[in-house]
Amino acid sequence: MNGIDPSTNIECEWSHNPSIGIVKLRWLALEYEATPNPFVGWSWIGPWLDTMVRDFWLLTARVNNQIVGLAIFTKKQKKNWLGQNYDHYFLHRLGEQAADQIWIEYNDFLLAQDNQTLTRDAMFRAIQRKLQPRDCISIGASSHEVAFHCALMADPTCAMTPLTVWESPSYQVDLLRIKHEQTGLIESLSKSARKQIKRSIKKYERSGLVEINTANTCEQALMFFDNAKHNHIQRWGSAPGQSGFANPAFVRFHQAFIRHNFASGMIQIHSLSAGENEIGIIYNFHLNGVVYFYLSALSYNDDPQLKPGLVAHYLLIEQALNTDMKMYDFMGGDARYKQTFSNSQQQLAIIEYHQPHFARSLQNMARSAKRIMA
Repeated sequence: MNGIDPSTNIECEWSHNPSIGIVKLRWLALEYEATPNPFVGWSWIGPWLDTMVRDFWLLTARVNNQIVGLAIFTKKQKKNWLGQNYDHYFLHRLGEQAADQIWIEYNDFLLAQDNQTLTRDAMFRAIQRKLQPRDCISIGASSHEVAFHCALMADPTCAMTPLTVWESPSYQVDLLRIKHEQTGLIESLSKSARKQIKRSIKKYERSGLVEINTANTCEQALMFFDNAKHNHIQRWGSAPGQSGFANPAFVRFHQAFIRHNFASGMIQIHSLSAGENEIGIIYNFHLNGVVYFYLSALSYNDDPQLKPGLVAHYLLIEQALNTDMKMYDFMGGDARYKQTFSNSQQQLAIIEYHQPHFARSLQNMARSAKRIMA
């Protein structure tokens, strides 16, 4: 595809509930011109639409009748604090705790590689035009350059108000940097981390060989996913908003996601063990040279010197290095083990943008007064 001339008009069109077949054709065709992460490709969007979405809007950006951008929005009607109705739009989410527990990260529009800034700007302006007074839109969890895109705040006649509802660092291990520096993974870690990992592996080896067993069939991947349920619930709890395995919508989506993507090689579910003893299950995505760590379900015991998380990720990062992957991405969440391994990070956020309105202005004034008085 040729680059977009800055003077070219990018036309944006809204479609309400187009057929899934049409959406799929457009999405897959544009993926050839894009480099989507797992959450923006049809790999995620397809199972999400199939298992969770019944009503949606498709935003399509075109140049000379050629599609250069796509995004899907859902809508919930809400009431503000004055009892007035407004529409709340969500990019690739539903705005419901149970449904959104599948937790999309690096959320964005699907964009052709050429002139993404121009296309994203045009699509955000199309969103501004669609929103009525009092309406709002949620973007995220997205990188800061997407979540805080200037097009949503630059127009003085619009002046949409951003509200950060979630923010977190996202940690990565730049594997190319480790290779370039020729240090090796273990040498790149702190002295304390090296000691903990080596000691833990030595203790695990008393039970037998420490090894990684990666699911090699879709059926085995689904079995590993199901096997993760017990430890994950034990670790995080079974109440709403805790372990996803206690949420039927979460389980249903990921079963469909695994079936949809296993044959492509994107799904990598690992069972780590020491002899007959399980260390844990790690559920990762592999795409375009990046390992995306999605979920772990680890076996803990009373020995504080056994570090299942550190050992599991150490072994899988070593594996990624040996198979010429470029990045091991822990994604969002401020956890100590992520900081231990990472040599790079960025910020993710979920931002709500509200159209200017009297009720919103009063609410902002009340919040400001509360902060001053606190």
